[in-house]
Amino acid sequence: MLGLGLMVGREVSQYVGHHVQRELYGEASEPVGDPEYDEAERVWADGDHLEAVRLLREFLKHKPNKVHAAFRIAEIYEKDLGNPLAAALEYEVILGHRLDRQRWGWAAIHLVNLYNRLGKTDEAEALLNRIVTECPGTEPAAKARQRLGLPEEGAMTEEPAPEEGSPDEGGFKLPPGFRPK
Repeated sequence: MLGLGLMVGREVSQYVGHHVQRELYGEASEPVGDPEYDEAERVWADGDHLEAVRLLREFLKHKPNKVHAAFRIAEIYEKDLGNPLAAALEYEVILGHRLDRQRWGWAAIHLVNLYNRLGKTDEAEALLNRIVTECPGTEPAAKARQRLGLPEEGAMTEEPAPEEGSPDEGGFKLPPGFRPK
């Protein structure tokens, strides 16, 4: 009975902890059966993109922690309305929300892409540097490092080559990064 109680307690605490974390970081449930959100999607599917954006903004007024609606607004501006400037402004607002590092990093990468399309290379580079410093160890940080031409995180810098006149141990050359004992 004690073991069963411990297992049930563990499951309940993980379930509650997971949902509390999602609420705290603004990732509360993706659009699952929310009538207001579903209406906005239906209007979007009918081709009335501006009305869909208006409905999504109303949805966000009532439920500001549902960040997926803000992502959807940015997507509609970029893909359906062909307005990268409005999409970039939406992503700037999204980056102000409390998101986990991975999700924040991907949103920032998307904003970098929009900045590049808009010719704002200085802002794009500054945001790439911010991704590298604020999201270390994530996939977006790796992509930002690659775009900036920085070495991979944790990559060792190359050791200086041995002097030309030094004898090689055992009569053979060691691969870069290795040295004789």
